[in-house]
Amino acid sequence: MRVKTFIVIALIICACTTSIIHLVTQGKTHKILRVYKDQQVKEFFTRETGWIASDGGYSFPIGNGKVMWTYGDSFTNDYDSVTKTVPCLFNVRNCAMVQPMNDWDWHHTPTLLNPQKSTFLKSNPADNYFNWPGAGFRLKDTAYIMCFNLKNVTTGMGFASAGPDVFAKIKLPEMTVAGYHNLPDCGGINFSVGFVKDDKAGYVYAFGQKGRSVWQNDIYAARFPERDANAAWQFWDGKGWSNDYKTASAIGTAPSNSCNICKVKNKYLLFSSEFSLGCDAGKKIFVQVSDKLAGPFTKPKAIYTIDDTLQGHYPFFYLPIAHPEYINDKNELLLTYSINGYGNCVNTCLNGRYNPNYYRPRGIRIPLQLIDPSL
Repeated sequence: MRVKTFIVIALIICACTTSIIHLVTQGKTHKILRVYKDQQVKEFFTRETGWIASDGGYSFPIGNGKVMWTYGDSFTNDYDSVTKTVPCLFNVRNCAMVQPMNDWDWHHTPTLLNPQKSTFLKSNPADNYFNWPGAGFRLKDTAYIMCFNLKNVTTGMGFASAGPDVFAKIKLPEMTVAGYHNLPDCGGINFSVGFVKDDKAGYVYAFGQKGRSVWQNDIYAARFPERDANAAWQFWDGKGWSNDYKTASAIGTAPSNSCNICKVKNKYLLFSSEFSLGCDAGKKIFVQVSDKLAGPFTKPKAIYTIDDTLQGHYPFFYLPIAHPEYINDKNELLLTYSINGYGNCVNTCLNGRYNPNYYRPRGIRIPLQLIDPSL
C-alpha cells in the first residue's frame, strides 16, 4: 500500500515539472505524455518595450536564422513599469517582430512598426481602413504575409471586409514594406488558415476556410507556383486542381472558424478552437490529422483545455496557431493561442488602465505522439 501511494505522489510531483513521465513497473517502462504551458515562451511574450500585447502570433522562418511573428491589434511602447499596466485600448492595428531562431530573450527581438512607430502594414492609407495579418511564408528575398482588408463600421462587431484581401510583401533582410498584392476572388473563402511550401513540387499551398454554420467550418486548399506569388491560383476540386474557385471542394471540416494548418513530417495537422464569441464559452483546442494535403482529416480530437481563468471565468479565446519551426528536442510542437480579455464576465479596465497579460498569446507544448503515434 505504501509503495502504491509513493508512486501516485511521485507521479503528481513529476507531472508538474515535465511533459514526459517514465513509470517503471515490473521491469517495463510506460511513457505518459501531457500538454503543458511553456514558461520560456511565456517570458518571451512578457515584454516592456516595443510589442507589449495583442492577439495573433503567426510565425514563419524568413532565412538567415530569423523568424518573423505577426500580430493584430496591438499595444506597443505604452507599458508602465510601475503599475505594470497599459491603457485600456491598443494603439496600432498590427505589427511584427523578428526573432533570432531559438533565442527566447525578448530583448533580442525587435518590433517592426512603420517609420512613425505606428501600424506596420496598411494597404489602404485612408484612416477608416486597416489590415489584420495572418499566416505567411518566404520566397527568396521576400516575406509574404496574408492580410485581411478591413474597414471600421458601426454595426455588428465594428468591422467589415473592405475588398480583396492582400499579400503584404516585406523585403528581406531590410524588413521594409515593398508593396501589396490583391489576392484573387475566392467566393468567400478566406485563405488565412495556413501556407505550406513544397520546394520539390514547386508550389505554395494555401489553406482557407468558409463557414457553413457557427459549428461547421469547411476547409479548402489552393496553390500557386513558388516562382511567382502573383500568379493565378488553382483550387482543389475533389479530383485535381482547377482554375475556377467555384469548383473548389472542401478537404475537411472543423468545429469553428478559428483554424490553422501546418505540415509536420509527412502529416498535415489541422488545429481549431472550440467556438467562442465571448467569456465563459469555448475552452478546448482540437487537432485533426491527414496523410494527404487534400484530406480526409480525422475527426476533431480535444488536445488541450485552456486554464486561463480570472475570478473563476474563462476568457474569450481563439487562434490556435502551430509553429513547426519550433519542435523541441523532446519532439514537442509549440502551439500558441490568443486570449482577448474576459468580456462582460470581469471588468478588466480599471481607472483607465489594463493588465496586458489578459491580451497576450499563450504558448503550450504538445508531444507529437499525442497527435499521431507515427510522429
